[in-house]
Amino acid sequence: MANSDKEKMVEEGLSKMRQYYQEFDDKQKGSPSVRDFLAKAFTDDELLLRYLIGRKYRPKHAWETLRCYAQVRFVRYPEMFPAILPPKDFLFREGKPIFGILKERDSEGRRIAYFQLSGWDTNKCSLEQLLIHSVPMFEKGLTDHDCLNNGLIFVQECSGMGMAHAKHYSLRTMLKLVNMYWYSFPLKLKRVYFVNMPNFLTYLYAMIKPFLPKKFKERFVLSTTSRGFEELHEHLDPSILPTCLGGDLEVEEAIDMEFQQIFM
Repeated sequence: MANSDKEKMVEEGLSKMRQYYQEFDDKQKGSPSVRDFLAKAFTDDELLLRYLIGRKYRPKHAWETLRCYAQVRFVRYPEMFPAILPPKDFLFREGKPIFGILKERDSEGRRIAYFQLSGWDTNKCSLEQLLIHSVPMFEKGLTDHDCLNNGLIFVQECSGMGMAHAKHYSLRTMLKLVNMYWYSFPLKLKRVYFVNMPNFLTYLYAMIKPFLPKKFKERFVLSTTSRGFEELHEHLDPSILPTCLGGDLEVEEAIDMEFQQIFM
C-alpha cells in the first residue's frame, strides 16, 4: 500500500471514529467513568490510531472495540484493572516466568505469547489473579509494531492440568476472557493453542464451545497429551520456542525481556 493511500485511510478512519464518538456523546450514553475515559481517549491521536490499525482500518470496528474496552474496564470487570496489582511471585516457578512474550516471531511476523500451566500453583493464586497481570502485557502489545500489525499467537502448555486447575475455567471466566481480549483489545488473536491437554478434560471445551465467537472457534487448536507438541511444531519452529513448549531454547533465551520488565 502506497504511503499516500495509507495516510488517506488514517485520516478518513480517524475522522469517522470521531463521528461515531460524537454521536455516542450527544446521546449521553454510558456511565460517567466510561464517558470520561472516552472523552480523554479522543484527545489522544496515537491511541486512536492503534485501535484503527489493529482493526484493519475499519473505523466502526475500531470505535466499537474502544467503547467495549471502556465498558469492560469501568463497568463490567473493574476488578480486572486494580490500582495495585496482586503479588508477582506466583508468576515465576523456580525463578523462571510461567508466561510472557517470546523474542522471535512466527513465519508471518506474528508475536507469540505463552503460558506454562504447570507453573501455576492454585493454592497461591486464582486464574483471575493471573489474568490481572496479563492486562498490562496486552496494553503494552498495543505499542508493539508486530503485535498491532501482524497479530498474536497464544500457546497454553497444559501438562499437569488437573481438577484443581480445571475448576477455574468456568463458563463465566471464559466469557470474561473473550469479552476482554477478543472484543476489547485491537490485537488480532490469530491462533490459540492449548497443547498437552489431558484427554479427560477436553469435555470442558466441549461445554464452553457453543458460547464462543465463530472466528475464535476457527482459530482455537486443542491438542491432547497423546499428540504432545506435534501440532504446535507444524506451525511454530522449535528453534524459536522455549523448552517448556518443546523448543530448543531456555526460557531466558526465548523470552522478550522488554515485555517481562512489566513484572519486575
